[in-house]
Amino acid sequence: MSDMYWKTEHKHNYCWDQVAKGFWKRYPNPNSQHVFSEDIIASNLEGSVLQTKRVIMKTNKLPSWGRHFFSARRVPVIEESFIDASKKEIITYTRNIGLRTFMGTTEKATYLCDKDGNTRVIKEVWIESDIYGFRRAIKKFGVERFKSNSVKATEGFDFVLRELFTGDKLH
Repeated sequence: MSDMYWKTEHKHNYCWDQVAKGFWKRYPNPNSQHVFSEDIIASNLEGSVLQTKRVIMKTNKLPSWGRHFFSARRVPVIEESFIDASKKEIITYTRNIGLRTFMGTTEKATYLCDKDGNTRVIKEVWIESDIYGFRRAIKKFGVERFKSNSVKATEGFDFVLRELFTGDKLH
């Protein structure tokens, strides 16, 4: 069974230092009403890299055909982050752990300081499913949902950054 893969790039019109500060305040925002809670369960400083692991509880909005497989309304998601201030790089891996059999997702987001002083975000996702006969449809649904959610997440984070840094002279 092969994973379905998709990649996109976004830009935040804020410098990396601002994005790194705002990273911990991404929720709540107008586009994140599906996020119920977020809890840091582990953190470690390894050299210049801050490593954290968080559990994020999200709602589970499945299409009507997906509700036949699962009725869970909330889904736990694990986010592992690696923030390297010396390289000005943030890498996150986000995995759903509540619906892995139905649709497993692994998202990698890389935040980098761009040449123009803004922050570029490269988002990649791998979708898998173990549901025989429906794998392709489920993976296609997962990629389409990720595309939509990726735009919403960027807009939501931009909202947070505007709230935090409007008028700030860092940029």
